[in-house]
Amino acid sequence: MAFDDLTNSQATPQHPLSTSSSMIRGLKGLSPERWESFVLVYSPLIRFWIRRKGVHPQAVEDICQECLRTIFAGIEHFERNANQGSFRGWLRTIVNRRVVDHIRSNGHEHPAPQLVLEGIVQPDGRYPDAIEAEQQALHELKARAMELVRRSTAEKTWQMFWASAVEDVSTAEIAARFGVTKDAVRVAKGRVLNRLRELMIHEIAGPE
Repeated sequence: MAFDDLTNSQATPQHPLSTSSSMIRGLKGLSPERWESFVLVYSPLIRFWIRRKGVHPQAVEDICQECLRTIFAGIEHFERNANQGSFRGWLRTIVNRRVVDHIRSNGHEHPAPQLVLEGIVQPDGRYPDAIEAEQQALHELKARAMELVRRSTAEKTWQMFWASAVEDVSTAEIAARFGVTKDAVRVAKGRVLNRLRELMIHEIAGPE
């Protein structure tokens, strides 16, 4: 099974609160565990978007921290719908605004032409190289989510999940290999997939 297919397989039907809704609920509830996971998984993507804006390399981390503070302060009011758009779009809007704020407040250090400022508030041009670079960043996000889940999963559960979801070994063969029932194999696979969906907001890898 392809890596991208893995995180989307057996997905439950989407509804207005699903983004994944459990992740959003955890962030809105200020769950320390969910926030720690969010920062670990998504900070590199936020930094990628910041770097694409052409800011000074030394400013990237400061802007990233400002973005995280804005997300923390504003997540309670986020609702995914036709008016507000996707969670991914919301994150990118925050990045755009914090980059503009930084350039305007530090223009004396690294002056930027007005055309640059005007361009920052618009989505990145969807040129082939930009699309390819962002897809790579999103793929790396998925890899980080996978690794985070692996570290917090019992080794036997992970091995059964991997054999089923990635190596496509039959449930009966996995059950025999690990000395468990076929239901236990299905439960192990479902547990890991659910944890992945909690970390991986479905829209992040989708079109805007």
